Amino acid sequence: MATLAYSADSHVVEPPEVFSGLQERFGDRAPRIEHEEGLGDFILIPAGGGRINADTGGVGRLGIAGRRLDDAKTHEQIRRGYEGLRQGVLDPAERLKDQDLDGVGLEVLYPSVFFRIFGLQDIEIVTACFRNYNDWMRSYCSESPTRLLGLALLPMQDPESAAAELDRVVKLGFRGGCIPCTAPGGRPYHDTAYDPVWARAEEAGFPLSMHIFTGAHGGASGLSGLDPITSYASAATIIQLTFTDLICQGVAHRFPGLRFVSAEFNTGWIANWLERLDHSLYRSRSAAPDYVDLTPSEYWRRQFYATFEDDRPGILTRDSIGTNTLMWGNDFPHHDAVWPNSQRVLDEVFEGVPEEVRREMTVLNAARLYGVPPTD
Repeated sequence: MATLAYSADSHVVEPPEVFSGLQERFGDRAPRIEHEEGLGDFILIPAGGGRINADTGGVGRLGIAGRRLDDAKTHEQIRRGYEGLRQGVLDPAERLKDQDLDGVGLEVLYPSVFFRIFGLQDIEIVTACFRNYNDWMRSYCSESPTRLLGLALLPMQDPESAAAELDRVVKLGFRGGCIPCTAPGGRPYHDTAYDPVWARAEEAGFPLSMHIFTGAHGGASGLSGLDPITSYASAATIIQLTFTDLICQGVAHRFPGLRFVSAEFNTGWIANWLERLDHSLYRSRSAAPDYVDLTPSEYWRRQFYATFEDDRPGILTRDSIGTNTLMWGNDFPHHDAVWPNSQRVLDEVFEGVPEEVRREMTVLNAARLYGVPPTD
């Protein structure tokens, strides 16, 4: 199949060696992978003196792209843990074959197992875990730097450590990073403590992504006290709050070259949210700094991006959102992935849309954001 798209939101499934050396350094404080006979492989995270399984279904649930949950064979695969994963998940050389099968020429890579590390309150552990991950990701992507674009993880619980790690990963060749989708502790992202991170990222042309399930306060979605259906369906409220803070409290204004990405929160809600946000700022102008001189939708179109998979409502409202801000992703190898049917899905969601607009959202926007050449 011809290369037709870039995926701006795909994932690795981190192997146990990403945690190498942590237990020796930190003992029972260290997250790690453990096997439970008959159930699979799980990430275990210290919590309140005990341990919790961080992902329902464990590691195996993170690699079932192309499978159905109502198929008993899928659950057999999940219980096998790492052994049940496709070779294209663990082996970067094999992953390129899975890209070809899906018509994908490049993937921007986010974590999977490490989603829950974002919510740890132990700053020393988070910093050490993220450094391990970044070194491993660099090695993983070295198989094909033109087709595997990994994002570095930054420990925003300690802005000084985050700034130092950002400097390090830029030197290693990373083109973007991932930060919690909610600000850590009681310190919102407009707090000047984060300014060294924003300044370094702006200077380096280093986009900062916020992926669903990477809240800084634990839990799967960042929404507490809700059942799984309500939590999943309402997840976009999390990134709305975070982006409202970044836009209306001055971060976007003070760092006009800084770029932020909303990853896997989808896009159908954005047009209405921007309209309400513009009106909210107009109604309550005194709640924002005096120097904020653009409307929120203008800041959005200048500095913000959002990824989608099969989100037809977002495509239909694209002109209100800004076609330059939308990027497609296949979510491989997760359960929500449209792999290996991405081209069919894209044909459906882009029905009636000019080809140049489809190319903008499926190739050009990601290529521009991350500074890579587009496909021919």
